[in-house]
Amino acid sequence: MEARPARALVAWCPDFPVTALGADLDEQVAVLSGEGARRRVVACSPAARAAGVRRGQRLRDAQRLAPELRAFARDEAAEARAFEPVVVAAEQVAAGMEVIRPGLLALSARGPARYYGGERALGVVLRDRIAQVETGAGGAIVAGIGIADGVTAAGIAARTPGADEPVIIEPGGSAAYLAPFPLSVLGAPVELVTILDQLGVRSVGRFAALPAGDVAGRFGAEGVLLHRLARGLDLRPPASRRPAEDLAVEHEFDPPAETDQPVVFVAKMLAARLHAGLSAAGLACVRVGIEAETVSGRVSYRLWRHADATGGRLSSAGLAQRAAWQLDGWRTREAYPVPDPVALLRLVPDQLVLDTGIQQVLWGAEEVPDRVARAAERVQALLGHESVARLRIVGGRSPAEMIARVPWGEEPDAEHDSAPWPGAVLRPAPSTVPVEPIPADLLDARQVPVEVSGRARLSAPPAWVVLEGREIGVSGYAGPWGYERSWDPAGRLRRARMQCRLADGRVLLLVLEASAWRVEAIHQ
Repeated sequence: MEARPARALVAWCPDFPVTALGADLDEQVAVLSGEGARRRVVACSPAARAAGVRRGQRLRDAQRLAPELRAFARDEAAEARAFEPVVVAAEQVAAGMEVIRPGLLALSARGPARYYGGERALGVVLRDRIAQVETGAGGAIVAGIGIADGVTAAGIAARTPGADEPVIIEPGGSAAYLAPFPLSVLGAPVELVTILDQLGVRSVGRFAALPAGDVAGRFGAEGVLLHRLARGLDLRPPASRRPAEDLAVEHEFDPPAETDQPVVFVAKMLAARLHAGLSAAGLACVRVGIEAETVSGRVSYRLWRHADATGGRLSSAGLAQRAAWQLDGWRTREAYPVPDPVALLRLVPDQLVLDTGIQQVLWGAEEVPDRVARAAERVQALLGHESVARLRIVGGRSPAEMIARVPWGEEPDAEHDSAPWPGAVLRPAPSTVPVEPIPADLLDARQVPVEVSGRARLSAPPAWVVLEGREIGVSGYAGPWGYERSWDPAGRLRRARMQCRLADGRVLLLVLEASAWRVEAIHQ
Protein backbone atom coordinates (compact mmCIF):
# COMPACT_ATOMS: atom_id res chain seq x y z
CA MET A 1 0.00 0.00 0.00
CA GLU A 2 1.48 3.34 -1.09
CA ALA A 3 1.50 6.31 1.25
CA ARG A 4 -0.73 9.18 0.24
CA PRO A 5 1.20 12.39 -0.51
CA ALA A 6 1.16 15.10 2.13
CA ARG A 7 -1.18 18.05 1.61
CA ALA A 8 0.60 20.70 -0.43
CA LEU A 9 -0.22 24.27 -1.38
CA VAL A 10 1.07 25.76 -4.63
CA ALA A 11 0.94 29.45 -5.52
CA TRP A 12 1.26 30.17 -9.24
CA CYS A 13 1.86 33.65 -10.65
CA PRO A 14 0.68 33.49 -14.27
CA ASP A 15 2.79 34.96 -17.07
CA PHE A 16 5.55 35.77 -14.60
CA PRO A 17 8.33 36.10 -17.24
CA VAL A 18 6.24 38.95 -18.70
CA THR A 19 5.57 40.43 -15.26
CA ALA A 20 9.31 40.38 -14.47
CA LEU A 21 9.94 42.64 -17.47
CA GLY A 22 7.72 45.31 -15.96
CA ALA A 23 5.56 45.20 -19.11
CA ASP A 24 1.94 46.27 -19.21
CA LEU A 25 -0.20 43.12 -19.36
CA ASP A 26 -2.79 45.01 -21.42
CA GLU A 27 -0.25 45.23 -24.26
CA GLN A 28 0.68 42.43 -26.63
CA VAL A 29 3.95 41.17 -25.15
CA ALA A 30 5.80 37.88 -25.55
CA VAL A 31 8.93 36.46 -23.94
CA LEU A 32 11.13 34.25 -26.12
CA SER A 33 13.78 31.61 -25.55
CA GLY A 34 16.33 30.32 -28.03
CA GLU A 35 18.21 32.09 -30.78
CA GLY A 36 17.64 32.88 -34.42
CA ALA A 37 15.05 30.71 -36.15
CA ARG A 38 14.69 28.63 -32.97
CA ARG A 39 13.17 31.43 -30.92
CA ARG A 40 9.95 30.26 -29.30
CA VAL A 41 7.34 31.89 -27.11
CA VAL A 42 7.71 30.79 -23.46
CA ALA A 43 5.23 33.29 -21.99
CA CYS A 44 2.89 35.99 -23.24
CA SER A 45 0.54 38.64 -21.86
CA PRO A 46 -3.25 38.13 -21.73
CA ALA A 47 -3.62 40.62 -24.59
CA ALA A 48 -1.27 38.59 -26.78
CA ARG A 49 -3.03 35.38 -25.80
CA ALA A 50 -6.37 36.89 -26.82
CA ALA A 51 -4.88 37.50 -30.27
CA GLY A 52 -3.96 33.81 -30.58
CA VAL A 53 -0.35 33.78 -29.36
CA ARG A 54 0.52 30.57 -27.52
CA ARG A 55 3.52 29.04 -25.79
CA GLY A 56 5.79 27.12 -28.14
CA GLN A 57 4.97 29.23 -31.20
CA ARG A 58 7.71 30.53 -33.42
CA LEU A 59 8.19 34.27 -33.34
CA ARG A 60 7.09 34.78 -36.93
CA ASP A 61 3.87 32.80 -36.33
CA ALA A 62 3.14 34.85 -33.22
CA GLN A 63 3.77 38.12 -35.09
CA ARG A 64 1.48 36.99 -37.88
CA LEU A 65 -1.35 36.60 -35.34
CA ALA A 66 -0.45 39.75 -33.40
CA PRO A 67 1.29 42.29 -35.69
CA GLU A 68 1.81 44.74 -32.79
CA LEU A 69 3.49 42.09 -30.63
CA ARG A 70 6.50 43.27 -28.62
CA ALA A 71 9.03 40.47 -28.23
CA PHE A 72 11.69 40.23 -25.50
CA ALA A 73 14.45 37.71 -24.86
CA ARG A 74 14.05 35.74 -21.65
CA ASP A 75 16.19 36.82 -18.68
CA GLU A 76 16.00 34.16 -15.96
CA ALA A 77 18.20 36.13 -13.57
CA ALA A 78 15.83 39.10 -13.85
CA GLU A 79 12.89 36.79 -13.18
CA ALA A 80 14.58 35.52 -10.00
CA ARG A 81 15.19 39.10 -8.82
CA ALA A 82 11.61 40.11 -9.52
CA PHE A 83 10.27 37.03 -7.73
CA GLU A 84 12.26 37.63 -4.55
CA PRO A 85 9.74 40.13 -3.07
CA VAL A 86 6.97 37.58 -3.70
CA VAL A 87 8.91 34.92 -1.78
CA VAL A 88 9.53 37.32 1.10
CA ALA A 89 5.84 38.21 1.26
CA ALA A 90 4.84 34.54 1.22
CA GLU A 91 7.27 33.71 4.02
CA GLN A 92 5.42 36.18 6.24
CA VAL A 93 2.44 33.82 6.00
CA ALA A 94 4.19 30.45 6.40
CA ALA A 95 7.74 29.26 6.89
CA GLY A 96 9.48 26.59 4.83
CA MET A 97 8.54 28.06 1.47
CA GLU A 98 9.88 26.12 -1.52
CA VAL A 99 10.80 27.90 -4.76
CA ILE A 100 10.11 25.54 -7.66
CA ARG A 101 11.00 28.26 -10.14
CA PRO A 102 10.39 32.02 -10.41
CA GLY A 103 6.62 32.35 -10.53
CA LEU A 104 5.86 29.08 -8.70
CA LEU A 105 5.91 28.46 -4.92
CA ALA A 106 5.01 25.43 -2.82
CA LEU A 107 4.74 24.60 0.87
CA SER A 108 3.38 21.89 3.11
CA ALA A 109 -0.18 22.93 3.93
CA ARG A 110 -0.92 20.84 7.02
CA GLY A 111 0.65 22.96 9.78
CA PRO A 112 -0.15 26.44 8.38
CA ALA A 113 -3.75 25.37 7.64
CA ARG A 114 -4.28 24.50 11.29
CA TYR A 115 -2.90 27.88 12.34
CA TYR A 116 -5.13 29.89 9.99
CA GLY A 117 -8.26 27.82 10.57
CA GLY A 118 -8.34 25.63 7.47
CA GLU A 119 -6.87 25.18 4.03
CA ARG A 120 -9.17 27.68 2.34
CA ALA A 121 -8.34 30.36 4.89
CA LEU A 122 -4.62 29.69 4.40
CA GLY A 123 -4.98 30.00 0.63
CA VAL A 124 -6.88 33.29 0.90
CA VAL A 125 -4.33 34.80 3.30
CA LEU A 126 -1.41 33.81 1.06
CA ARG A 127 -3.15 35.06 -2.09
CA ASP A 128 -3.93 38.43 -0.48
CA ARG A 129 -0.41 38.79 0.90
CA ILE A 130 1.14 38.15 -2.52
CA ALA A 131 -1.29 40.65 -4.07
CA GLN A 132 0.30 43.38 -1.95
CA VAL A 133 3.52 43.04 -3.96
CA GLU A 134 3.65 45.51 -6.85
CA THR A 135 4.92 44.68 -10.31
CA GLY A 136 7.38 46.80 -12.22
CA ALA A 137 4.45 48.34 -14.12
CA GLY A 138 2.76 49.40 -10.87
CA GLY A 139 0.12 46.67 -10.77
CA ALA A 140 -0.36 43.88 -8.25
CA ILE A 141 0.95 40.32 -8.45
CA VAL A 142 -1.93 37.92 -9.13
CA ALA A 143 -1.54 34.39 -7.78
CA GLY A 144 -3.60 31.27 -8.31
CA ILE A 145 -3.74 28.97 -5.28
CA GLY A 146 -4.15 25.19 -5.43
CA ILE A 147 -4.23 22.73 -2.53
CA ALA A 148 -4.20 18.97 -3.04
CA ASP A 149 -2.44 15.72 -2.19
CA GLY A 150 1.04 16.43 -3.53
CA VAL A 151 2.70 19.28 -5.41
CA THR A 152 1.75 18.03 -8.89
CA ALA A 153 -2.02 18.04 -8.42
CA ALA A 154 -1.86 21.27 -6.40
CA GLY A 155 0.13 22.97 -9.17
CA ILE A 156 -2.41 22.00 -11.83
CA ALA A 157 -5.27 23.12 -9.57
CA ALA A 158 -3.55 26.51 -9.10
CA ARG A 159 -3.72 27.02 -12.87
CA THR A 160 -7.51 26.65 -13.02
CA PRO A 161 -8.71 29.36 -15.47
CA GLY A 162 -10.85 32.10 -13.98
CA ALA A 163 -10.56 30.86 -10.38
CA ASP A 164 -10.75 33.81 -7.96
CA GLU A 165 -10.71 31.58 -4.88
CA PRO A 166 -8.26 28.83 -3.89
CA VAL A 167 -8.98 25.56 -5.70
CA ILE A 168 -8.98 22.75 -3.16
CA ILE A 169 -8.89 19.07 -4.09
CA GLU A 170 -10.19 16.99 -1.23
CA PRO A 171 -7.88 14.35 0.31
CA GLY A 172 -7.76 11.26 -1.86
CA GLY A 173 -9.29 13.06 -4.85
CA SER A 174 -6.15 14.00 -6.80
CA ALA A 175 -6.31 11.02 -9.19
CA ALA A 176 -9.94 11.73 -10.13
CA TYR A 177 -9.17 15.42 -10.58
CA LEU A 178 -6.22 14.72 -12.88
CA ALA A 179 -7.99 12.03 -14.93
CA PRO A 180 -9.50 14.26 -17.69
CA PHE A 181 -6.29 16.18 -18.38
CA PRO A 182 -3.94 15.34 -21.27
CA LEU A 183 -0.68 13.65 -20.37
CA SER A 184 1.28 16.78 -21.23
CA VAL A 185 0.24 18.38 -17.91
CA LEU A 186 2.48 15.88 -16.12
CA GLY A 187 5.53 16.96 -18.11
CA ALA A 188 5.65 13.68 -20.01
CA PRO A 189 8.31 13.51 -22.76
CA VAL A 190 7.03 14.07 -26.28
CA GLU A 191 8.18 10.61 -27.39
CA LEU A 192 6.19 8.90 -24.62
CA VAL A 193 3.09 10.99 -25.30
CA THR A 194 3.32 10.11 -29.01
CA ILE A 195 3.55 6.38 -28.31
CA LEU A 196 0.66 6.45 -25.84
CA ASP A 197 -1.43 8.50 -28.28
CA GLN A 198 -0.89 5.82 -30.94
CA LEU A 199 -2.05 3.24 -28.40
CA GLY A 200 -5.20 5.25 -27.71
CA VAL A 201 -4.07 6.42 -24.26
CA ARG A 202 -4.60 10.18 -24.45
CA SER A 203 -5.59 11.22 -20.93
CA VAL A 204 -4.08 11.00 -17.47
CA GLY A 205 -6.95 8.80 -16.33
CA ARG A 206 -6.47 6.27 -19.13
CA PHE A 207 -2.76 6.12 -18.35
CA ALA A 208 -3.40 5.72 -14.61
CA ALA A 209 -5.73 2.79 -15.35
CA LEU A 210 -2.90 0.78 -16.94
CA PRO A 211 -1.36 -1.92 -14.71
CA ALA A 212 1.79 -0.62 -13.02
CA GLY A 213 3.72 -3.76 -13.97
CA ASP A 214 2.89 -3.37 -17.65
CA VAL A 215 3.95 0.29 -17.56
CA ALA A 216 7.26 -0.62 -15.93
CA GLY A 217 7.94 -3.37 -18.47
CA ARG A 218 7.14 -1.19 -21.48
CA PHE A 219 8.32 2.29 -20.48
CA GLY A 220 10.88 1.69 -17.72
CA ALA A 221 11.63 3.94 -14.77
CA GLU A 222 10.48 7.08 -16.58
CA GLY A 223 7.07 5.54 -17.22
CA VAL A 224 6.77 4.36 -13.62
CA LEU A 225 7.38 7.87 -12.27
CA LEU A 226 4.78 9.37 -14.60
CA HIS A 227 2.36 6.57 -13.71
CA ARG A 228 2.67 7.54 -10.04
CA LEU A 229 1.86 11.15 -10.90
CA ALA A 230 -1.15 10.04 -12.96
CA ARG A 231 -2.48 8.16 -9.94
CA GLY A 232 -2.28 11.28 -7.79
CA LEU A 233 0.94 10.27 -6.04
CA ASP A 234 4.09 12.33 -5.74
CA LEU A 235 7.29 11.02 -7.20
CA ARG A 236 8.45 10.12 -3.71
CA PRO A 237 6.57 9.64 -0.43
CA PRO A 238 6.95 12.35 2.24
CA ALA A 239 10.23 12.30 4.16
CA SER A 240 9.97 10.38 7.40
CA ARG A 241 12.88 12.17 9.10
CA ARG A 242 14.69 15.48 8.97
CA PRO A 243 18.04 15.71 7.19
CA ALA A 244 21.05 14.78 9.22
CA GLU A 245 23.32 17.71 10.05
CA ASP A 246 26.46 16.04 8.73
CA LEU A 247 25.02 15.81 5.21
CA ALA A 248 25.14 19.59 4.81
CA VAL A 249 28.25 20.98 3.08
CA GLU A 250 29.77 24.40 3.57
CA HIS A 251 32.77 26.53 2.63
CA GLU A 252 34.34 29.47 4.46
CA PHE A 253 35.86 32.09 2.18
CA ASP A 254 39.30 33.29 3.21
CA PRO A 255 39.49 36.05 2.20
CA PRO A 256 35.73 36.71 1.89
CA ALA A 257 34.32 36.79 -1.65
CA GLU A 258 33.66 40.34 -2.82
CA THR A 259 32.07 39.27 -6.12
CA ASP A 260 29.63 36.54 -7.11
CA GLN A 261 32.02 34.64 -9.42
CA PRO A 262 33.98 32.80 -6.67
CA VAL A 263 30.72 32.09 -4.82
CA VAL A 264 29.23 30.45 -7.90
CA PHE A 265 32.39 28.42 -8.50
CA VAL A 266 32.40 27.20 -4.87
CA ALA A 267 28.67 26.40 -5.15
CA LYS A 268 29.50 23.96 -7.96
CA MET A 269 32.13 22.22 -5.84
CA LEU A 270 29.81 22.05 -2.83
CA ALA A 271 27.04 20.61 -5.00
CA ALA A 272 29.39 17.84 -6.16
CA ARG A 273 30.28 17.08 -2.51
CA LEU A 274 26.60 17.11 -1.56
CA HIS A 275 25.73 14.64 -4.34
CA ALA A 276 28.62 12.37 -3.32
CA GLY A 277 27.59 12.42 0.35
CA LEU A 278 23.95 11.63 -0.42
CA SER A 279 24.92 8.83 -2.80
CA ALA A 280 27.24 7.27 -0.21
CA ALA A 281 24.36 7.25 2.29
CA GLY A 282 21.93 5.81 -0.27
CA LEU A 283 19.76 8.91 -0.05
CA ALA A 284 18.35 11.60 -2.32
CA CYS A 285 16.84 14.95 -1.43
CA VAL A 286 13.75 16.59 -2.84
CA ARG A 287 14.83 20.11 -1.92
CA VAL A 288 18.11 21.83 -1.08
CA GLY A 289 18.62 24.92 1.01
CA ILE A 290 21.22 27.50 -0.08
CA GLU A 291 22.55 29.66 2.76
CA ALA A 292 24.93 32.58 2.31
CA GLU A 293 26.36 34.66 5.15
CA THR A 294 28.32 37.90 4.86
CA VAL A 295 31.13 39.20 7.08
CA SER A 296 28.63 41.49 8.85
CA GLY A 297 26.42 38.52 9.78
CA ARG A 298 23.66 39.05 7.22
CA VAL A 299 22.16 35.72 6.12
CA SER A 300 20.17 34.68 3.05
CA TYR A 301 18.50 31.25 3.11
CA ARG A 302 16.26 29.86 0.39
CA LEU A 303 14.86 26.42 -0.43
CA TRP A 304 15.08 25.26 -4.05
CA ARG A 305 13.49 22.16 -5.55
CA HIS A 306 16.20 19.61 -6.24
CA ALA A 307 14.17 16.83 -7.93
CA ASP A 308 12.73 17.49 -11.40
CA ALA A 309 9.57 16.10 -13.01
CA THR A 310 11.24 12.81 -13.97
CA GLY A 311 12.93 12.12 -10.64
CA GLY A 312 16.32 13.46 -11.71
CA ARG A 313 18.34 16.00 -9.78
CA LEU A 314 19.72 19.44 -10.34
CA SER A 315 23.24 19.34 -11.72
CA SER A 316 26.10 21.10 -9.99
CA ALA A 317 25.79 23.87 -12.57
CA GLY A 318 22.05 24.13 -11.86
CA LEU A 319 22.60 24.57 -8.13
CA ALA A 320 25.32 27.14 -8.76
CA GLN A 321 22.96 29.06 -11.04
CA ARG A 322 20.32 29.16 -8.31
CA ALA A 323 22.91 30.40 -5.83
CA ALA A 324 23.70 33.25 -8.23
CA TRP A 325 19.99 34.06 -8.61
CA GLN A 326 19.55 34.06 -4.85
CA LEU A 327 22.47 36.42 -4.22
CA ASP A 328 21.38 38.75 -7.00
CA GLY A 329 17.80 38.90 -5.74
CA TRP A 330 18.92 39.34 -2.12
CA ARG A 331 21.15 42.27 -2.91
CA THR A 332 18.53 43.92 -5.09
CA ARG A 333 15.79 43.53 -2.47
CA GLU A 334 17.69 44.65 0.61
CA ALA A 335 19.88 47.39 -0.87
CA TYR A 336 22.81 45.07 -0.14
CA PRO A 337 25.89 47.08 0.89
CA VAL A 338 28.73 46.63 -1.57
CA PRO A 339 31.57 46.31 1.04
CA ASP A 340 29.91 43.29 2.70
CA PRO A 341 31.48 40.25 1.03
CA VAL A 342 30.28 36.67 1.43
CA ALA A 343 32.09 34.77 4.19
CA LEU A 344 30.20 31.45 4.22
CA LEU A 345 28.24 29.37 1.72
CA ARG A 346 26.28 26.32 2.84
CA LEU A 347 24.11 23.73 1.06
CA VAL A 348 21.61 21.88 3.24
CA PRO A 349 19.67 18.85 1.87
CA ASP A 350 15.99 18.96 2.81
CA GLN A 351 13.33 16.24 2.77
CA LEU A 352 15.53 13.17 2.46
CA VAL A 353 14.20 10.01 0.83
CA LEU A 354 15.71 6.70 -0.22
CA ASP A 355 17.58 6.89 -3.51
CA THR A 356 15.84 4.44 -5.84
CA GLY A 357 18.32 5.15 -8.61
CA ILE A 358 17.78 5.76 -12.32
CA GLN A 359 17.15 2.84 -14.64
CA GLN A 360 19.88 2.32 -17.19
CA VAL A 361 19.39 1.29 -20.78
CA LEU A 362 19.93 -2.34 -21.82
CA TRP A 363 23.15 -1.79 -23.76
CA GLY A 364 24.88 0.58 -21.34
CA ALA A 365 24.38 3.53 -19.02
CA GLU A 366 22.50 6.57 -20.22
CA GLU A 367 23.87 8.83 -17.52
CA VAL A 368 27.15 10.69 -17.97
CA PRO A 369 29.62 9.65 -15.24
CA ASP A 370 29.88 12.20 -12.43
CA ARG A 371 33.62 12.65 -13.00
CA VAL A 372 32.97 13.70 -16.61
CA ALA A 373 30.27 16.13 -15.49
CA ARG A 374 32.54 17.64 -12.85
CA ALA A 375 35.36 18.08 -15.35
CA ALA A 376 33.05 19.75 -17.88
CA GLU A 377 31.61 22.08 -15.24
CA ARG A 378 35.10 23.04 -14.06
CA VAL A 379 36.11 23.98 -17.60
CA GLN A 380 32.92 26.03 -17.91
CA ALA A 381 33.75 27.84 -14.69
CA LEU A 382 37.18 28.75 -16.08
CA LEU A 383 36.37 29.50 -19.73
CA GLY A 384 32.66 30.35 -19.78
CA HIS A 385 29.31 28.64 -20.19
CA GLU A 386 29.66 28.14 -23.95
CA SER A 387 33.13 26.57 -23.74
CA VAL A 388 31.89 22.98 -23.30
CA ALA A 389 29.12 21.73 -25.54
CA ARG A 390 27.58 18.51 -26.77
CA LEU A 391 26.29 17.69 -30.23
CA ARG A 392 22.60 16.86 -29.99
CA ILE A 393 20.10 15.73 -32.62
CA VAL A 394 17.34 18.33 -32.78
CA GLY A 395 14.49 19.27 -35.11
CA GLY A 396 15.04 20.70 -38.57
CA ARG A 397 14.87 19.92 -42.27
CA SER A 398 18.46 19.73 -43.45
CA PRO A 399 21.18 17.53 -41.92
CA ALA A 400 23.04 20.60 -40.72
CA GLU A 401 19.94 21.95 -38.94
CA MET A 402 19.36 18.62 -37.20
CA ILE A 403 22.64 18.80 -35.26
CA ALA A 404 23.06 21.53 -32.66
CA ARG A 405 25.83 22.47 -30.24
CA VAL A 406 24.19 22.64 -26.82
CA PRO A 407 26.16 24.03 -23.83
CA TRP A 408 26.91 21.44 -21.19
CA GLY A 409 24.13 21.22 -18.62
CA GLU A 410 21.43 22.50 -20.98
CA GLU A 411 18.94 20.66 -23.13
CA PRO A 412 17.77 21.56 -26.65
CA ASP A 413 14.33 23.09 -27.11
CA ALA A 414 11.98 20.09 -26.84
CA GLU A 415 9.09 21.98 -28.44
CA HIS A 416 11.32 22.89 -31.39
CA ASP A 417 12.46 19.28 -31.76
CA SER A 418 8.92 17.91 -31.80
CA ALA A 419 7.55 20.48 -34.24
CA PRO A 420 6.35 19.22 -37.63
CA TRP A 421 9.14 19.51 -40.21
CA PRO A 422 7.67 18.81 -43.65
CA GLY A 423 10.44 17.91 -46.06
CA ALA A 424 12.84 16.86 -43.30
CA VAL A 425 15.53 14.30 -44.07
CA LEU A 426 14.55 10.84 -42.85
CA ARG A 427 16.72 8.54 -40.77
CA PRO A 428 19.27 7.06 -40.82
CA ALA A 429 21.34 10.21 -40.58
CA PRO A 430 24.04 10.68 -43.26
CA SER A 431 27.62 9.79 -42.38
CA THR A 432 29.15 13.00 -43.78
CA VAL A 433 27.74 16.54 -43.72
CA PRO A 434 29.95 19.18 -45.37
CA VAL A 435 30.40 22.46 -43.54
CA GLU A 436 29.13 24.14 -46.70
CA PRO A 437 27.10 22.31 -49.38
CA ILE A 438 29.26 21.26 -52.34
CA PRO A 439 28.21 22.62 -55.77
CA ALA A 440 27.30 19.90 -58.27
CA ASP A 441 25.71 19.43 -61.69
CA LEU A 442 23.01 16.82 -62.30
CA LEU A 443 22.81 15.74 -65.95
CA ASP A 444 20.59 13.40 -67.91
CA ALA A 445 21.78 10.87 -70.52
CA ARG A 446 22.04 13.67 -73.13
CA GLN A 447 24.29 15.74 -70.84
CA VAL A 448 21.44 18.22 -70.32
CA PRO A 449 20.95 19.68 -66.80
CA VAL A 450 18.12 18.00 -64.89
CA GLU A 451 15.40 20.39 -63.68
CA VAL A 452 12.47 20.04 -61.27
CA SER A 453 8.98 21.27 -62.15
CA GLY A 454 6.49 22.97 -59.80
CA ARG A 455 4.86 19.57 -59.26
CA ALA A 456 8.17 18.11 -58.07
CA ARG A 457 8.79 16.14 -61.26
CA LEU A 458 12.15 15.65 -62.99
CA SER A 459 12.67 16.87 -66.53
CA ALA A 460 14.55 13.59 -67.23
CA PRO A 461 16.06 10.72 -65.26
CA PRO A 462 19.51 11.67 -63.90
CA ALA A 463 22.44 9.82 -65.47
CA TRP A 464 25.51 11.76 -64.36
CA VAL A 465 26.67 13.87 -61.41
CA VAL A 466 29.52 16.31 -61.97
CA LEU A 467 31.22 16.72 -58.60
CA GLU A 468 34.47 18.63 -58.04
CA GLY A 469 35.32 18.39 -61.75
CA ARG A 470 34.63 14.62 -61.98
CA GLU A 471 31.76 13.08 -63.92
CA ILE A 472 30.34 10.07 -62.05
CA GLY A 473 27.57 7.81 -63.25
CA VAL A 474 24.23 7.52 -61.42
CA SER A 475 23.11 3.93 -60.80
CA GLY A 476 19.84 4.81 -59.02
CA TYR A 477 17.88 7.68 -57.51
CA ALA A 478 14.91 8.54 -55.29
CA GLY A 479 12.81 11.70 -55.25
CA PRO A 480 12.64 14.56 -55.72
CA TRP A 481 10.83 15.92 -52.66
CA GLY A 482 9.76 19.54 -52.83
CA TYR A 483 9.34 21.34 -49.52
CA GLU A 484 9.29 25.05 -50.24
CA ARG A 485 7.47 27.04 -52.92
CA SER A 486 8.09 30.57 -54.09
CA TRP A 487 5.29 33.11 -54.57
CA ASP A 488 5.91 33.73 -58.27
CA PRO A 489 3.02 33.14 -60.72
CA ALA A 490 4.71 30.07 -62.15
CA GLY A 491 4.56 28.39 -58.74
CA ARG A 492 8.04 26.98 -59.15
CA LEU A 493 9.63 25.05 -56.32
CA ARG A 494 12.16 27.01 -54.37
CA ARG A 495 13.78 23.96 -52.80
CA ALA A 496 13.76 20.25 -53.50
CA ARG A 497 15.80 17.25 -52.44
CA MET A 498 16.64 13.92 -54.00
CA GLN A 499 19.02 11.04 -53.42
CA CYS A 500 21.35 9.62 -56.05
CA ARG A 501 23.33 6.40 -55.81
CA LEU A 502 26.64 6.77 -57.63
CA ALA A 503 28.52 4.10 -59.49
CA ASP A 504 31.25 4.18 -56.81
CA GLY A 505 28.74 3.13 -54.12
CA ARG A 506 28.17 6.49 -52.43
CA VAL A 507 24.71 7.96 -51.96
CA LEU A 508 24.44 11.74 -52.30
CA LEU A 509 21.71 13.88 -50.76
CA LEU A 510 21.23 16.66 -53.32
CA VAL A 511 19.33 19.87 -52.73
CA LEU A 512 18.05 22.21 -55.44
CA GLU A 513 18.15 25.92 -54.56
CA ALA A 514 17.83 28.82 -56.99
CA SER A 515 18.01 26.38 -59.94
CA ALA A 516 21.39 25.06 -58.74
CA TRP A 517 22.18 21.61 -57.33
CA ARG A 518 24.40 21.13 -54.29
CA VAL A 519 25.50 18.12 -52.25
CA GLU A 520 24.04 18.53 -48.76
CA ALA A 521 25.18 15.21 -47.27
CA ILE A 522 26.80 11.90 -48.17
CA HIS A 523 25.81 8.38 -47.14
CA GLN A 524 28.82 6.07 -47.35
